Amino acid sequence: MAFKESTTIAHPPSDVFAALVDEAFNRKVTEGLGGALVAFERQGELTGPVSVTMVRSVPVNKLPDAVQKVAGKFLGDKLSVEQQETWSAPAADGSRTGQLVVTVGAAKTTATAEQLLLPTDDGTEVRVTGTLECRIPLLGKKIGQAAEPRVGHVLGRQAREVATWLKR
Repeated sequence: MAFKESTTIAHPPSDVFAALVDEAFNRKVTEGLGGALVAFERQGELTGPVSVTMVRSVPVNKLPDAVQKVAGKFLGDKLSVEQQETWSAPAADGSRTGQLVVTVGAAKTTATAEQLLLPTDDGTEVRVTGTLECRIPLLGKKIGQAAEPRVGHVLGRQAREVATWLKR
């Protein structure tokens, strides 16, 4: 399943980026969803290329209802979600490009995406394009169809969380 979403955050790309790759920010967001940030590692300085690897433990009951109905009985109470990000150094205009891979091993699901942080008159436009693949026989397509529309909700929540974080 392919997805493409965008939103705007009323802060410059450098501030948005700093929040996105901050351990405390990711811990707060994860815990706000009832999960736990199990591991976090960032390599690189904010002025150059940065890579981030994190592992979250997410309660299955926080997944969309459709996903719970289709696959909940196979997943247990919690899922381990691994996220790897590789970000470019900032361009002359402050924009950044990130390559993201999110893997949920128990659900045999992988999302790959490109995330762009683009400067605008209003702050930062965040664009995400990617694909979601679930390799559970017979159920994979249904899980993908149920999860794909949630990308927009996740991006919207991320934008709100970044804005709140930066106001502190």
